[in-house]
Amino acid sequence: SAELYREVTRATSTPIHTGEQIYLRQNFKELIETRAVSIIGPDPLDIGGIAELKWVAEYADLHGIMMAPHGTLDGLLGLAALVQVSAALPQNYIAFEYPTAEDWWYDIVEGLPDPIVKNSHIDVWDAPGLGITFNVKEAKKHLTAGDGDFFD
Repeated sequence: SAELYREVTRATSTPIHTGEQIYLRQNFKELIETRAVSIIGPDPLDIGGIAELKWVAEYADLHGIMMAPHGTLDGLLGLAALVQVSAALPQNYIAFEYPTAEDWWYDIVEGLPDPIVKNSHIDVWDAPGLGITFNVKEAKKHLTAGDGDFFD
């Protein structure tokens, strides 16, 4: 509950973060309005997409709460979404969780810079949409045996 987070936040000088398993923007309102945490980290999949993530970031910014979106398990498409939305977040944005790039990522997605991270930064990709193109034919080669018909 927001009340318990607020107690912990006030009892320490260590910034307190939560949000990766909070669903929908409405569930962030009390945390933000009561300044129950120092940093929120909504996951774009759990919160309802990048528009909802942006709404929460802007609302948090109005209340002095920092933003560090979650997304380590969202893979390449989640990474692309976080790169795009993070470029449009207000000044309260500090970082997002970054999954380790696998060599085969460059086979299944066109438009990824190589390397993705340069000097601790990621350039925003300028292609339409999320800035990348997903290559289904190549992705099929990396499916596990039980998922062989995933794209069919």
